[in-house]
Amino acid sequence: MQVQHSLWSLIGLPMNSATEWTLHEKFDRVRAAGFEGVECWLSDEDEQANAEALRERGLRLTLGHHPHTLADVRATMARAKRLGADFVFAQPLNPFCPVPEAAAFCKEARHVANEEGLAFFVETHRNNVPESLNQALALIECWPEIRFTGDFSHFVVVGEFYGLEYERAVERMMPVLSRTSHLHGRISNGEAVQVDVGDGSGQTAQFFVSIWTAVMRAWRAEAGPGDVFPFASELGPPRYAITLPDGKEFSDRWEQSLVMKRLAEQAWAAS
Repeated sequence: MQVQHSLWSLIGLPMNSATEWTLHEKFDRVRAAGFEGVECWLSDEDEQANAEALRERGLRLTLGHHPHTLADVRATMARAKRLGADFVFAQPLNPFCPVPEAAAFCKEARHVANEEGLAFFVETHRNNVPESLNQALALIECWPEIRFTGDFSHFVVVGEFYGLEYERAVERMMPVLSRTSHLHGRISNGEAVQVDVGDGSGQTAQFFVSIWTAVMRAWRAEAGPGDVFPFASELGPPRYAITLPDGKEFSDRWEQSLVMKRLAEQAWAAS
């Protein structure tokens, strides 16, 4: 397992400070905390600064993007090749796109990525395909070979799962979990998409550990020598992060990102 940190998650840190960490300070802290890579969404304007800062610290790079056309995919693959990214994940199209059309697009997008020697995963995320478990299951019917980036905070909040036994959440999600090659570490309580889980010992966090363990166990059953399973701690700034009426955050996203890392390691050991 390779544990990464999201660049997006580092926005606005340290918590409620008047002065944000510089890019170099952020990456220094990521490296010192034991993360091995950073997950980035990059543009022509910020590509060079981020790539250089990562290289200086020996941190790996993953690229995310939100493609609406194959031209978008090709542009991101060119950036990924240029920067030596390990793989690319996508939040494709929009949730109103017919599933057969979305499946055809994602299949062709992966073909574009594979031609460049890159793995391509489709993220489970609201406001794209798939944004719900039912939509993901329909996508699998159209394209059984799909591989996912699993951000299951979205499925849990859309499905209003609380992690109760009668919900059979892991069982219902298993067709997706067994096709997941990359995880995002964010935890939902079934109502809010991102919640503080304290030290991670509570029921809400441990429900996600059970989801992640199922993913990792299925992945390991098919993995070969040298295969790497990436997990990215991804806790978004406001408006993902809940704030007080004055706009201040009351959950320390940096400290919680370390909890996500530890929970991922717990799931990996259990798998």
